[in-house]
Amino acid sequence: MSGNSFVQRVGFSLFGMALAIGASAQGFPARQIQILVPFPPGGPTDVLARVLADKMGTSMNTTVVVDNRPGGAAQIAINALKLQPADGHTLLIGDMGALAINQSLYAKLSYDTMKDLQPLALLLSGPMVLTVPAANPAKTVAEFIQFANAKQGGGSYASQGIGTGGHLVGELFRLRTGATLTHVPYKGGAPAGQDLVAGRVDMLFDVPFAFLPNIREGKLRPIGVATTQRAASLPNVATLEEQGYAGITMAAWFGAVTRTGTPPAVVAKLSDELVKATRLPDVNKRFTDMGFDLPGQGAEAFGKHMAAEMQRWGDLIRTSGIKAE
Repeated sequence: MSGNSFVQRVGFSLFGMALAIGASAQGFPARQIQILVPFPPGGPTDVLARVLADKMGTSMNTTVVVDNRPGGAAQIAINALKLQPADGHTLLIGDMGALAINQSLYAKLSYDTMKDLQPLALLLSGPMVLTVPAANPAKTVAEFIQFANAKQGGGSYASQGIGTGGHLVGELFRLRTGATLTHVPYKGGAPAGQDLVAGRVDMLFDVPFAFLPNIREGKLRPIGVATTQRAASLPNVATLEEQGYAGITMAAWFGAVTRTGTPPAVVAKLSDELVKATRLPDVNKRFTDMGFDLPGQGAEAFGKHMAAEMQRWGDLIRTSGIKAE
């Protein structure tokens, strides 16, 4: 199924919402709602899911529980979702890897993003920030490129793993700038960040949430933001575009989906509840303080966003020959 077909399917499924929203979803929810998370407890996806579960439970007068199903590049959690009835009582909150990148990254994937998943809402978005150790002499992107090209053997860029957002935007950076860089993949952002602080690697792209404490302590230096606008949490850091490097952009994002085939009225209800929860002042403040934006996009807009991201990063994966381990 093409990206356009995916958007058309989402649009058709939402066509009935105009009729359904007024009457709401009769009898929904009929039991507790489950939110599947394809990561262990403690990360931003898990924190987001638990905050939304609390707010949605109150708003919908039901119990909303979070079930962590880590592993398998999100396949364990998404396969668990596929086994549930298509009635909206089971959701999944995932990142851009699970909901966009994996489709092109893995030769054999146990789910089809466009066929199996119904978009509900785009919940969080965070700019990817190019960050270097404090001991690195570079204060700008141009200075870092000069540093990498002059270093014997070239520089290195860390990532959270093969095919992660940090890897893809790092590869895009290498291709667009011509910087001499070697990719060093880690098993997650935490060990990559630790080696960055220690100076064992020369740069890393990640969201502000991952960097802010070390930046405030003077252990790391952000030198470029990979979005078209500056990050609210790092207002003094110029974008890559401002520094003359247009087209190197990535915002890491997190969204909610459910099973394809869920009734349009239920999709509408869930989408509305999710967006409404992200707009609550305490929720908004909690995540903006972590360096995230809360786009508040509903099902149709999120479906278009997913399709565009699958196309964009799929093209880079195919061009670069990136393959998952």
